[in-house]
Amino acid sequence: MDKKIKVLIIVGTMSVGGIQNQVMHLLRQADKNRFQIDFTTTEAHSFYQDEIESLGGRCIHIPSTEGKHFLRYCRALYRVIKDGKYDIVHSHELFHSGMVLLTARLAGVKRRFVHAHNWFDGVSLNEKVPVKRRVYNRIMQRLIQRNATDFLACSSWAGKFLYGEKTVQRNNYHLIYNSVDTSKFIDKYGEAETGEFCDDWINVIQVGRFTPVKNQLFTAEVAKILKERGKKIRFLCVGNEGNDYEQLVRSAIRENQLDEHVLLLGIRKDVDALMRKSSAFFLPSQYEGMPLVLIEAQASGLPCVVADTFSREVDFGIGLVDWLNLEEGAKSWADAVIRAVEKNRADKADVVDAINKYGFDSAIFAERLCALYEESMTR
Repeated sequence: MDKKIKVLIIVGTMSVGGIQNQVMHLLRQADKNRFQIDFTTTEAHSFYQDEIESLGGRCIHIPSTEGKHFLRYCRALYRVIKDGKYDIVHSHELFHSGMVLLTARLAGVKRRFVHAHNWFDGVSLNEKVPVKRRVYNRIMQRLIQRNATDFLACSSWAGKFLYGEKTVQRNNYHLIYNSVDTSKFIDKYGEAETGEFCDDWINVIQVGRFTPVKNQLFTAEVAKILKERGKKIRFLCVGNEGNDYEQLVRSAIRENQLDEHVLLLGIRKDVDALMRKSSAFFLPSQYEGMPLVLIEAQASGLPCVVADTFSREVDFGIGLVDWLNLEEGAKSWADAVIRAVEKNRADKADVVDAINKYGFDSAIFAERLCALYEESMTR
């Protein structure tokens, strides 16, 4: 048997998140006889650690990059790479990838992958990125260009943002769309659900962490307008709880008496079932890389009302997505929600065809990435 290809994935933390979901797809689907895939994390015990170890991978703790820990992080990463004798280092750290790739090169790794997952760096589109941060990003971009051997991106927007126009024309640039485990949605496609949230309300689902970027305060504005119009339309908001922004959303719900119209559900493991209980999907994000939840919503056949703040490459092209500008205001978005809940779900055959055509399934994502890893070993 040939020696296993040893891959180290650098993501930051291995908690619940879109990028983490992608690299877990890779681990679950990769041939364990061909690949040894390990991960670094800045957490003492990450959400995915137990599953990673059960699948034969390692979850290696290193310090965070914040403040004075910057150099300590690089030293720790260097030691992890040297000790692990990795064939490939694959960084998903946006601009931080510059120092990851430099460290990997100094540690003697010949194959250094970088992956772009976003097209914006900041808290909000309305907030200017500080000068110090812009300078840091420019330095990191140069380090990425000089130290990466393979450039990957989840969308054209993300690739051009992190690498620039020239790099995305090169042979070592690869566009690999984000993916989900579509079987969870296809296998039970259109099945009737019972129990929780199956009443005389019309459900609209929104999935995302509580942050200004995900824009749940805007969701509350739209819900207020729908309430004023006498619509029994209810938003099911799935995502982490406990931060300051989430408290602002709760305050808006109380002030506008929207307790029945906006439900904050916290983190849920039954998003596929919640989508089957819903009539539409809602995504008013200020920006996204390539949102997995929109892939999931379309895999469920849901009509989708989304912001035009990311690449349309995520659209299945079967008439499910209504793209809106956030500047159109809450009233226009409320109109769009009403139109969406009156539509039927897409035909299952059309959904399956789109998934296969664009590679939105996790098995296809893992297959393409593993093929790139293997091809790099021949250089």
